[in-house]
Amino acid sequence: MLVAAAVVVVVATKILGGLGADWRPSHFDEWRTLALAQRFVESGALVAEEPIGSPNGLARDISDRNRSLGFVALFGAWIKVAAKPIAHFKALALGFVLLYLAGVYLLCRSVGVRPWATVPAVLGLGALPTDAMLLGPALAVPSSLSLGLLCFALVAHLRLSNRSPTSGTARTGLWWATLIGVAASLAIVYPLTLIVFAGLVAIDGLARPSLLRTRYGRWLGTLGGLGIVLFLLGEWRGDFSSTADHFANLFVLDQAWHLVNFYVYRLDYMVLAPLLLLAFAGAGVSLFEDLPKDAERDRLWLAAAFLGPVFAVLVYQDLGVGLVVPYQRVGLFLGFGALLCAGVAVERMLVAMEARSYPGWFAAIVIGASSLAIVFSPRPAPPYEGPLSVLRPEPILEAVAHKIAQKFSPPTRFFAAPRDSLYLEALTGLRASPVSLDALLTGFAPPPIDCEAGWEIIVGRYDCPNYLLAFRVDDFPVYEKRHGDDSRDQSPP
Repeated sequence: MLVAAAVVVVVATKILGGLGADWRPSHFDEWRTLALAQRFVESGALVAEEPIGSPNGLARDISDRNRSLGFVALFGAWIKVAAKPIAHFKALALGFVLLYLAGVYLLCRSVGVRPWATVPAVLGLGALPTDAMLLGPALAVPSSLSLGLLCFALVAHLRLSNRSPTSGTARTGLWWATLIGVAASLAIVYPLTLIVFAGLVAIDGLARPSLLRTRYGRWLGTLGGLGIVLFLLGEWRGDFSSTADHFANLFVLDQAWHLVNFYVYRLDYMVLAPLLLLAFAGAGVSLFEDLPKDAERDRLWLAAAFLGPVFAVLVYQDLGVGLVVPYQRVGLFLGFGALLCAGVAVERMLVAMEARSYPGWFAAIVIGASSLAIVFSPRPAPPYEGPLSVLRPEPILEAVAHKIAQKFSPPTRFFAAPRDSLYLEALTGLRASPVSLDALLTGFAPPPIDCEAGWEIIVGRYDCPNYLLAFRVDDFPVYEKRHGDDSRDQSPP
């Protein structure tokens, strides 16, 4: 119990310790999802928003979030129950880390790794990087939650596919409920991870043909077919030609601006070097370890979980095309596979030592050395790690947001500078200018303010006729649209 507690503390500290006492959101995706959640809480309706803005800006951002409305609902619940939902926001990320940690442990145990041999794999989670482009476990984003869910989905799959005919009906029902519940959660939280889960289960089924002939295999095929139908219906674009083009853009991404290559996102930026070595060893064991004649390769999916993302990185680097697991997000699944294969590698070393009658303390040395190497090796520092520490509003903007929220309510629209727009949308639930958010996403300078666009509020130093000073916090002004013969101060600051 003490070892487990120590491992949890080490992992949580390595992932979130750099935040210090500031547990506010630190990434664009966190702030944006909070904005949608604020509108959900205010309106009581969880609906897909209309994609607006440029193709690589807000329009794409909204399209992605429309596929993750379950995550928006989770944020809405957080806003309702948390005493300080913004100030304590990273508690969500900590919860996702603990879920991931428990999932890695249970999944390693489910593939035959003994408890002590899981320690290096679980500690490896604390070594996975977080980056503004890659994302990662220090962020409360859909992909972070989905990786813990993926672990539990695979545990349920293994328990159901390997159960004996005499297994209890109640326990079988529990694992079925887990599998269906997690799959449904992934479908509404982060569908990409559900596709990865389906791919790993398919590889497991092909490597174990007998599995396809069981009752579980038939039910799994039925559920998989139903899921495909629902997915096709959800992504239907009116006709076959438009839908085919949509799927081509969805699954095959050719966008050089994502910068996935070994000069920007190398393997050792995504996975710590000692963990990477263990992962390749574990993948090799899963692929090539000698098996009895006619035995089925029930660990082939483990090798695929790690080597598949490695292959995806190589394909993107050489061909400029991302397949299914696109751009930087491939690093998240690379880390997931590395943790599992590392556990298999340590277990295989222990088995080899037992076969040669090594003293028991040799096993402790192997586990201890592996764990220390993972904990004390310098953590990967990908190129866009730095922005995470500065993507937070200044106190004066938070004070402005508080006064705006007291005076105005959704669906009021406002114009502000790009970064101010991001923060104010999340802090107030009001609607920001698509032009400003597009500029923040694409990196292009925003055009001058359009004073005739009908903004109800203008936040900051902008000179527009027909707008009156609503209030000022220190030297930071907020203007509201003039109505009728209102004669209050209209002069710019």
